[in-house]
Amino acid sequence: MIGIIAAMENEVRDVKAVMEDSIKIIHGGMTFIKGKLHQKEVVVVKSGIGKVNAAICTQILIDLFKAKAIINVGVAGAVHPDLEVGDIVISEDSCQYDMDARAFGHPWGEIPNMDITFFKADQTLIKLAEKAASDLNVAYRLGRVMTADLGVDSNELKEKLRAEFGGLCVEMEGAAVGQVAFVNQVPYLVIRSISDKADGNLKEDYKNNLESSIKNGVAMVLAIIQEVV
Repeated sequence: MIGIIAAMENEVRDVKAVMEDSIKIIHGGMTFIKGKLHQKEVVVVKSGIGKVNAAICTQILIDLFKAKAIINVGVAGAVHPDLEVGDIVISEDSCQYDMDARAFGHPWGEIPNMDITFFKADQTLIKLAEKAASDLNVAYRLGRVMTADLGVDSNELKEKLRAEFGGLCVEMEGAAVGQVAFVNQVPYLVIRSISDKADGNLKEDYKNNLESSIKNGVAMVLAIIQEVV
């Protein structure tokens, strides 16, 4: 069973539309759609926005649905200057930049008492994602996804985050999925399609590019599932 999580309904709408033998299961205030994609068993869910929702959702997928792998898909703001709207970011790892316990002597982003900052994505899923991007002729970069319960619309913050963490993009769920996957020793991957440049034009760019960006992310997920053994 492969779990597919997105924060918003329109980020999983087109995945649900092509599922077969689907059934609806409501748990923890979330609606899970269990069925098949390319003859592979999957469960697809809108988690809601933010790290807490993503973490709750991931744990339910693991506990209730016995998910053996988790893919988080959605849109993101570009931090790397070479990323353009519609480009894909494949997570090499992820971190939570709003985890800041420097006052207690921990590095920025490190989770106290876990001694970990970066949650590594699964190498097999990464290779499948790279193949999918190549097959779809979609521009992509492999690198770090940076997560926080914070919308970024500042070039100053972008540069600060890039300097500190070396990340490619910012979003609100990926590293929460990564932490839960890490604790449960379940493979995970984040796929993000760039919708904006995380700058002063955030609201306008996000609104104008959301639907087209979502299509690239959905195409990636479907292509990955097709190749999963």
